[in-house]
Amino acid sequence: MSYTLGLDIGGTKISGVLFNGQDCLAGQTIATPQDNLGNFLAALEEMVLSLKNKSQIRNQKIKGLGIGIPGIMDSQQYKILKCNNLPFLNGVKLKSILEKKFQLPIFIDNDTNNFLRAEVKLGIAKKFSNVLGIIIGTGIGGAWWINNDIYKGAHGGSGEPGRMIINFSEPLELEAAYHQLTQNNPKQLAREALAGDILAKKSFEEFGQDLGLALANIVNLLDPEVIIIGGGTIEASAWFLPATKEAMLKYIMSSEASKKIKIHKGQLGALAGSIGAALLVK
Repeated sequence: MSYTLGLDIGGTKISGVLFNGQDCLAGQTIATPQDNLGNFLAALEEMVLSLKNKSQIRNQKIKGLGIGIPGIMDSQQYKILKCNNLPFLNGVKLKSILEKKFQLPIFIDNDTNNFLRAEVKLGIAKKFSNVLGIIIGTGIGGAWWINNDIYKGAHGGSGEPGRMIINFSEPLELEAAYHQLTQNNPKQLAREALAGDILAKKSFEEFGQDLGLALANIVNLLDPEVIIIGGGTIEASAWFLPATKEAMLKYIMSSEASKKIKIHKGQLGALAGSIGAALLVK
């Protein structure tokens, strides 16, 4: 049997899996080095070795390594064009670097693309063919599954709902509004909301309204069957999803069926992005 490795690189953590095509045989999560490329690459190498050692898999049985990055990549040169949370990756041809380091085929895609790929192939979206995926964590990412694949656009730049303008008077992008409302610390704000803090709940509710406006615009354009949401902030969904759904009902202008669109939380949990990365390996 052959195996694949999948790494999901986030702004604060890196998750990895050893995968056999259906099940995770080993999983691991570490903090993302945020200082320089050298330490970042060393952390990736340590994780790959650890995952292989946990199941005593020899390199000959590893088909390849899939990686998810939280940014935009030139799919022709495999060069990372923009990675806001890890700026030392900007301009880096990560594929060629890692192929030399690991002596394995390397496959790279956006982290939200990988999240959605996993949920469509193995998770809650298996029965759907037109699916919108949204990740809300350190930032906000998006992906669209259509015609049995991730739609990447003419130049590979699709799937960036965080850049949608939700307030033209400033102007203000969705992701910027998210950072402002959560004070760049959504986990802390969630803890405060859970403890009953009224202002924390209000902040999440306001973000939910902004998210609902953005999603309504996307639904008006794409008319997906379902929306799948994941990411670290999904734990606080009880405080923002009701406002999201209310705003969507208000702003969706297409058919009555579109107004009834379902929003589901991802089924595969924190390792969804890693599993989707492993599924990249052919």
